[in-house]
Amino acid sequence: MKKSQIRCIVGNVMILVASILIICLYALKMVEGTGYGSIYSEITTLNTFSGVNEAYFMVAGISLIINLILASSLVILSSLGIFGGIFDIKGLNMTTANRTITIFLLVLSALALGMMITFVALLPTNNMVGAGIIATFLLSITALVGAFVAQSRKIYRN
Repeated sequence: MKKSQIRCIVGNVMILVASILIICLYALKMVEGTGYGSIYSEITTLNTFSGVNEAYFMVAGISLIINLILASSLVILSSLGIFGGIFDIKGLNMTTANRTITIFLLVLSALALGMMITFVALLPTNNMVGAGIIATFLLSITALVGAFVAQSRKIYRN
């Protein structure tokens, strides 16, 4: 097995694991806690916003929904990349697409985290940002690192 194949497999496995964990955060209703902290409560209460302060909450929820869509597409692309890395098929090297999507995922996760922190900071009560949003941000960093570990098609060696 060549070094480029190993890098491709390791990078795509990192992306796949991070993407599946991001999807699990949405599916498992992680950290229901105080209400505003969990990802599930943000998505299910998007239509109940009112006022200027709630716009931060809405932007964070929409960003998290887009993150879910991007993580789902990363599962498919990284699976193809793993298959291409194992069988040394250059046409299935999805590194460029993975890098682009993970950059968008990181930006949207940071946007959601920032908006949710701003929203919670402006509340008169002592609410906190839940671990689901922070975990999504950290997992998007992991996916981005995995995307840059895998070798791109241009430097793929024969």
